[in-house]
Amino acid sequence: MAEVQVPPQASEEYRIFAERYMHFTNLWTIYTDILSGRYVPSINLASEGALTEVRYTMMLILYAYFYSLVEDDDQGVNGFRIWRDRFPEEEPAIAAVEAQVIPFRKRLKLFRNRLGFHGSRSRSHESGGFDLFAKHSGTQMWDAMKNFKALGAALFAKDLARQGSEGSDANRARLWIDSVAARARQTSHPEHH
Repeated sequence: MAEVQVPPQASEEYRIFAERYMHFTNLWTIYTDILSGRYVPSINLASEGALTEVRYTMMLILYAYFYSLVEDDDQGVNGFRIWRDRFPEEEPAIAAVEAQVIPFRKRLKLFRNRLGFHGSRSRSHESGGFDLFAKHSGTQMWDAMKNFKALGAALFAKDLARQGSEGSDANRARLWIDSVAARARQTSHPEHH
């Protein structure tokens, strides 16, 4: 995917979100490249399967950073809110992807706070962050992140088409948005509490 181009008249929040979305995409790429073997870190300060292995470090960062894009605090960045403001006509697609995230958003916040970025002073405090994996499948969270990432790319493509950017295609963006929404509806899981 080409670099996200944000229209000059876009709000500051939209610009910040676009930057954070690209950081998320970069983290996603590093993590998936590690998993596929395309990228092998030169230093891996743990034995195979240890929680300090590079792939686990990247997983912690990716999941924690993902939360920063869907945070439900009014002071935080929330891609769903931003997308609704900018693309109100895409409510069905936005709602379909958001429905995948909502079941684990609160636990994802705890994960981010206790394991991803803030940390804990004891294993017992830290354990609450692992509740994310006890209550939700890795597939559920991965599918939601994958659909969030895809919807973001499709909406940015739609924005480029609106701007008349060279090489942009409004019809392709429309098909992409619709396919992400359909996939999100098919892979939605019942809410777990």
